[in-house]
Amino acid sequence: MGCGTCCSSCVTCCYGCRCKKQKMYQKEPTKFMERLWFVLILLTFLVTLTNMYLWLVAQNDAQHVDTHVWSLLGFWFWYYTVLMSLSCAAFAYTAFLLIFALLHISLGKQLRLHIANKIGILLSLSVSVGLIVLTTLVFPFLWHFFRQSLHFTGPFLHLFGIVTLTALSWYVAGGLGTLKKRGLPVRDIGLWYFLLLAGLYIAPVFINSPCFVDYDKLPEKPLIFAHRGAEELAPENTEIAFEIALNECNVHGIETDIRISYDGIPYVFHDNNLQRTTNVNDVFPLRHREPSDNFTMEELRELNAGSWFLSKNPYATVRELSEDEKTSYRSQKIMTMKEMFSLVLRYNRTLLLDVRQPPAGHPFHHSWMNVTLANILEAGVHPDDLEYWQSQDDEYNVVFIKTYDQREMVTLYNDVAFDDIKAYKEQNMTTNVWTVNTGWFFSLFWCAGSASVTSSSCQRLQHIEQPYWQLSPAHYLIVWILFDAVSFIWVLIIFVIQISRKHKGKRYQNEEPPERYNYRQFMALEDMNHAQNGVVL
Repeated sequence: MGCGTCCSSCVTCCYGCRCKKQKMYQKEPTKFMERLWFVLILLTFLVTLTNMYLWLVAQNDAQHVDTHVWSLLGFWFWYYTVLMSLSCAAFAYTAFLLIFALLHISLGKQLRLHIANKIGILLSLSVSVGLIVLTTLVFPFLWHFFRQSLHFTGPFLHLFGIVTLTALSWYVAGGLGTLKKRGLPVRDIGLWYFLLLAGLYIAPVFINSPCFVDYDKLPEKPLIFAHRGAEELAPENTEIAFEIALNECNVHGIETDIRISYDGIPYVFHDNNLQRTTNVNDVFPLRHREPSDNFTMEELRELNAGSWFLSKNPYATVRELSEDEKTSYRSQKIMTMKEMFSLVLRYNRTLLLDVRQPPAGHPFHHSWMNVTLANILEAGVHPDDLEYWQSQDDEYNVVFIKTYDQREMVTLYNDVAFDDIKAYKEQNMTTNVWTVNTGWFFSLFWCAGSASVTSSSCQRLQHIEQPYWQLSPAHYLIVWILFDAVSFIWVLIIFVIQISRKHKGKRYQNEEPPERYNYRQFMALEDMNHAQNGVVL
């Protein structure tokens, strides 16, 4: 009894900040407004869960988020980490309150949410809705991760849902205690419970994942192109980044960006301007907002292309560097395309280039592609080993140097449908998907049959020896039927037990309780008995 009372008091204290001792078995009805607050907690739980899930699976494009916000605000920070942390905190707080609300219900205690927790729930809901709206308006490119991640997590979410609803059967079968109210159609929570459970039982019909593949039919591991070099370990598009990718990460090739300087020299750089990854503000303070292509190659050589990595620490990897490595990073310069070719082809590796057109008014605005192709041939590439096509969004041309890779290839953004990859494969076309930075995402494209991926995390993906999970369709069918059968039998047994306990309780309630006396009444009855026994007839 003492332990139960302590548990009841703890639950009430955490949910309603009422820390007085509570009687464990004292049933208390819940007011209508408190029922509405419970419904709001449940709704907030679902919203915060959705928002947190979105930001967790969007980790693949965390750097894209940081760069996008930097381009809007002009200030560099770990924006993705902050937004993801807010999402997780809102969910954790809401889940905490929901758990204690359910414990209230199971103990038959009155729900009375404290004003501080009411404010907290409203804040959690507001933050989560705000982040979902922000994602829709500012980061729409993140939403496809939500859809694609379900191909990876769907089977596990299904099994987790089955286990959770099965565990809740004891409370559902026992009734909702203080939340019950006659006259409301929703009072029969059992009906909704069984509808949801039945939906989960048949959910695998709609779950489709490329990781459902027979063990002997798993495609070969995708080859890896290092995105702008090993950009998580070193300043992007610099000699040291390419060296690390080729030498330490042993990648299949390099994927990078080519621009044309004002004097017609192709150079290696991604952004439209120089502010993010160079010290242009210090060297050319009056021209720092100009397009990078408006600078001559001699001017570009004056800029430092490595120090920004040490000061901004975009991937939180700087702490792992030695002092000699930091010194080397500070000396990095913008490379010409020929210098980069000399380095990569020396390792007998493949090149995949995104060649970008200079702005209007540039001397090579119209002849940019011809200049680039001429420089590639001058670098020693055979004309038969050069292939190019226009990108999906028409923003640049893709050049594929096939000297050490004779595949027929098409490049696709990571929102591509997995069935499209299989369709290209049937046409003897290999696919390269960009950018793939997380293990679960890499596993999906591996199972889907992608021949190669472009990644900023080449140092991690190279060490993945098999997909994070793979299951043959036959084995998944067995797991599906087994979980459904065990769950159904368990729920049936629990409902039988709870209904039997209820009938038993009602029978005891109909019986006349024994007559109770306090101490004074007991002594008075004793005196009366003695008096009666003392009378002689």
